[in-house]
Amino acid sequence: MSNSAGEIVRIANIAIGIRYADESLRRPLSETVSRFAVIDGEPDIVITVDVMPVDLPPPGRLLFDSGAVWRAYDDDGGFRIDCSSEVFGDVPYKSAFFDRELREGRILVRPEAYLDTMHALDYPLDEVVVAHLLGRGRGVELHGCGIIDRDGRGQLFVGQSGAGKTTTARVWLAEGHYYIVSDDRVVVRFVDGEWRMFGTPWHGEAELSAALSAPLAGIHLLVQASRTELVSLPPAQAAAALFGCTFPPFYDAEALRFTLECLDRIVSDLPVRALRFLPDRSVIDCIRSAT
Repeated sequence: MSNSAGEIVRIANIAIGIRYADESLRRPLSETVSRFAVIDGEPDIVITVDVMPVDLPPPGRLLFDSGAVWRAYDDDGGFRIDCSSEVFGDVPYKSAFFDRELREGRILVRPEAYLDTMHALDYPLDEVVVAHLLGRGRGVELHGCGIIDRDGRGQLFVGQSGAGKTTTARVWLAEGHYYIVSDDRVVVRFVDGEWRMFGTPWHGEAELSAALSAPLAGIHLLVQASRTELVSLPPAQAAAALFGCTFPPFYDAEALRFTLECLDRIVSDLPVRALRFLPDRSVIDCIRSAT
């Protein structure tokens, strides 16, 4: 795909091709997503951006309501994602349509709501598309902070909001010679015979993200405590804790099944432990001594 035809964004080695039915619909990628733009490659999915017709048909059966800006619907066996905002009235400001296997899609935008600073793939569609593609046998996205250590190995610190992911990232950054692939959302995939973690554009409070990846050495479930230590967990408990920090499309049975299978493989192949920690460099010493 050439630049004249569109764009390619590669997140976790998953390539999303973007074409425009009309050049007037082209908008700049956000600053964080632009870090993941590439010049060429074979897209896993090609999405065409076009103008929303005034007679857009009503959606099918509701599958999921985010409670915020988007809803997912069944669309003849595929998926439809409507994005709405009170700012733009009752009609969705953009609607996306995907076939069941997510090989191709369309994003329809309302011209009067399509601002100069609004890329068609902007939140939530970029993350929704990647979540669906991961669920088709590619991997899992985890709520975590990914750090590449001095040996080039990935250390993944997983936890819900408030668990200490951004704090952990800042502790490692203060030591220097470390890279943060994201301080909030990290993708884990089995690639070329090894588990790897990948950065994403979706960052946390520290706004840290990078288009980097590394072999995954271990996963650490964050638990704030009065001292820093790693605690072994039974595989079933580790898998359940990881599942609580994943982002699969829960309305898609196939994706949900694969996510569970993938987590079972991860806890079988990698050390997944609880990290009871103080927010200081004792975290670094603890991880170094264990690997």
